[in-house]
Amino acid sequence: MWLKKRYILKWNGDQHAAVIATEADRVTVAIDEDDPIEVDCVPVLGGRALSLRIAGRMHLVHMTGMNQRGEVATTLAGRPIALTVMDELHALALESLGDATGSGTLYADIPGVVIAVKVKEGQPVHQGEPLIVVEAMKMQNELVAGVSGTVTEIPVSPGQAVNPGDRLAVIEPEPGG
Repeated sequence: MWLKKRYILKWNGDQHAAVIATEADRVTVAIDEDDPIEVDCVPVLGGRALSLRIAGRMHLVHMTGMNQRGEVATTLAGRPIALTVMDELHALALESLGDATGSGTLYADIPGVVIAVKVKEGQPVHQGEPLIVVEAMKMQNELVAGVSGTVTEIPVSPGQAVNPGDRLAVIEPEPGG
């Protein structure tokens, strides 16, 4: 039985709808209602990257640092790409919040274990700066600041298990965030 999940992807200023379907070890991807194509996907480099074979072509994709808005630090063949990946329901929820998504609170998106805390309370940070590393599904995810400001609270510590919605860090945004 095929399991399907819908995502909203944004890159190069364009928004796309994607459907990823899985059955056993088979994966297909359909972008913007095009016909699904089969994708071979293998984690490499200790889970820090994905090796993708799409239509016979190989691609190496590094993805780290997803924040609560789905923004991912991504490189494809060594070139940086501005990419946002979000499941469809999360995207709709954030869209309904409007400007409230620029808050300085970082939440866990998936269950995992805190591997490292890279900042201290009282420390100034810039938007996109790494704050917390969480291991989930054998992959380390570097979570970044959604706004520039000062870290006011870090309610987690290394080794602590976290669940979706758990607060990981709070940043007091600077004016203009």
